[in-house]
Amino acid sequence: MVTLAGTECLEVRSVTKRSLTARSYPVRVPRVPVGPLTPTVLGDCSQWLSVQGYSPGSAAGIVNLLERFSVWMQVVGAGVDDISEELLGRFVVAERTRDVVCVTAMRSLGTMRRFLRSGGYLGAVAVESGRSTPAQVAVTRWSSWMREYCGLTEKTVVARVHYAAGLLDGLAAADGELDWTRLDASGINAYVIERGRPYGAVARAHIVTAVRCLLRWALSTGHLDRDLAAAILKPAGSSRSLPRGVDAGQVAGLLGACDPVTAIGARDRALVVILVRLGLRAGEAARLRLDDIDWAGGLVKVTGKGRQHVLPLPDDVGQALEAWLRLRMRLRPPALDRAVFVRMNAPRQTMTTSGISGIIARLSGLAGIDPIYAHRLRHTAAMDVLASGGSLAETKELLGHVYTVTTMAYAKVDLASLRELVVRFGQVPR
Repeated sequence: MVTLAGTECLEVRSVTKRSLTARSYPVRVPRVPVGPLTPTVLGDCSQWLSVQGYSPGSAAGIVNLLERFSVWMQVVGAGVDDISEELLGRFVVAERTRDVVCVTAMRSLGTMRRFLRSGGYLGAVAVESGRSTPAQVAVTRWSSWMREYCGLTEKTVVARVHYAAGLLDGLAAADGELDWTRLDASGINAYVIERGRPYGAVARAHIVTAVRCLLRWALSTGHLDRDLAAAILKPAGSSRSLPRGVDAGQVAGLLGACDPVTAIGARDRALVVILVRLGLRAGEAARLRLDDIDWAGGLVKVTGKGRQHVLPLPDDVGQALEAWLRLRMRLRPPALDRAVFVRMNAPRQTMTTSGISGIIARLSGLAGIDPIYAHRLRHTAAMDVLASGGSLAETKELLGHVYTVTTMAYAKVDLASLRELVVRFGQVPR
């Protein structure tokens, strides 16, 4: 007991002791950020990360990477106006050639790039028309045609360009212009075979679709005088199988893997219910907005593949959505947009199509069943309509198909209706 000025104080002793042979701590000097990104850009980054809902720990790692980028920019003599994808690429190479590479910091590169782009520090890559090759000009015009006349999403446009743009590389003449007369059936099929060599059956079918789309554009714009799309051979192993749904036990397993008390469990449960009951595509569920739900009228507006259709909102779907949205209102930080299904990690914004399908796959793993993805739940909804006595027309309206022939695939799995068409042995057909 030690007494100082009449005040009793307890002696504080250290719980742990340093070894007598341990090295002394070096004098720590506070780190002061340097470089062209201080202090304005670093301050903007901290504020942007806070708005996006990143935790202080995650934000610190991203800001740390931006600070290192600022120091590197000072070393190479670059300014804020010099920030480009090429400069970022050089920085990544420099970071990866260090003696000790910080893997955690490198994972923050994507978030740092999104901040620089959203803040206007990193502009989109612009291709000058004078420097672009004829093949690049053709790809740009083909992409615009797919968006404007075909109504394809940006993701589909990028995928088709990725698969089919290489076909134009073999058309360059001596003067650099594209010689479309070089295209013939054998050359197109040779390209399709070579392009699809490292891929599976599904990707090879996408390559054929992309090449056919490119040829249709070339025909419609006068580059070709004959339709070569029909000359493409069907890739091996791409025969379309029957739609496969999931049974009631598997659906119960998916729902049982969701904890409705937690926000993530309520979100996942609402997602499973709406996919099974309304047959939404994963992309349609991702694009669903709060304004698309008419609670008073019991309707929901579905947007997908450039089209919209309105579906009735069943009671169980409405209850699952209500339970999730009530918990969503309590999220801190709140969601950044009016999407119905949002990410639980920062940034809390619209989920991607792959994220929606990934949730179903994760739930199937938790339920101990074979992997299930979102599109099989869409098949389940269609098959349930037919099993309950619904017609193909009703199934077509539910799925939002434009053509009835697309919905005809589900008639092959309507066993109850098919049995009525089968003539039993020994009976005379009517």
